Amino acid sequence: MANKQHIKPLITAIASMSMAPWNHWRIENASILPDLSGMELADLNLSFADLSHADLNYADLSRTNLHHAALQHTYLRSAKLQKANLSEADLSHSILRGADLTGANLRNAKLRRANLIGANLKQADLKGADLADAKIDPEAVKQTKGLGVSRLEKLALGLSARRSKK
Repeated sequence: MANKQHIKPLITAIASMSMAPWNHWRIENASILPDLSGMELADLNLSFADLSHADLNYADLSRTNLHHAALQHTYLRSAKLQKANLSEADLSHSILRGADLTGANLRNAKLRRANLIGANLKQADLKGADLADAKIDPEAVKQTKGLGVSRLEKLALGLSARRSKK
């Protein structure tokens, strides 16, 4: 369950239509790892928010704008991220096990060493996404709109059909 003391500065930032108050609170309280687990955050604008090291397990972030958000080392296990805008977000080292990313925009997102095992990536847009050392189900990637990654990266993920020699 989310910590009420962590929710208050986020609500203030949402009300002001700027993530500046939240990001300032994060700087002033650098030792606090925000517990926002299970929160209803659907349809909000959280672009440029610093949500790194936060607990967002089981949170509803459906259709939320998280463009360019800092989500490194964030816990997003079983989070709802359907049709969320995560373009250019940094999700490096984040846990997205079982997250629902159906139709999410992950263009140019950083997913280095992220754990996406069991995540639903159906119709997710991963063009330009950095998936270096990410844990991901190859079958889930096949359901995306596309990776836009190099042939070498596709081979590493087991996505390219190997040509047989004649």
